[in-house]
Amino acid sequence: MIFNAVGTVMPVWQVRRVDPGYLYVIEDNGRFKIGKTTSTKERLKAAKTWLPDMKLVGFKPFWGMSYHERLLHTGLAQFWYFGEWFRFEGEDEIREWFVDNFTAFSDDDPDMNSVNFIYWCHDGMIEFQIDMDRQKLSLPKFQRQESVQKKSD
Repeated sequence: MIFNAVGTVMPVWQVRRVDPGYLYVIEDNGRFKIGKTTSTKERLKAAKTWLPDMKLVGFKPFWGMSYHERLLHTGLAQFWYFGEWFRFEGEDEIREWFVDNFTAFSDDDPDMNSVNFIYWCHDGMIEFQIDMDRQKLSLPKFQRQESVQKKSD
């Protein structure tokens, strides 16, 4: 089990091993769903019932999955489409950057992923979290404000 160290703290990084689970990305018709789950098999089975032609980009294990999912949703607010869905229409480089970086996370090492996520977010996404906090906005309000996708529809 990859989440066997729950409740401990990672040496050096001081990351708490809490809220274990998986971040996942699925793609359907150019839109990407970014979500979280504790059961990859159940999540995939459910997703295939409502999106039979979807493409799984990946499931990646993390500590603090809820926090990481929220940070992704905030950092990608400009590309928010609806709910947990994002669309990178006309932004091929950013879409490739996102997919390449997400798929580069380990399939079986939540410690490494949780540390590497810190670097990834500080490479352009954390500013959105700071801005949202500064404006005292909820995530849905911030997404509606920032989304160029919804503004162009």
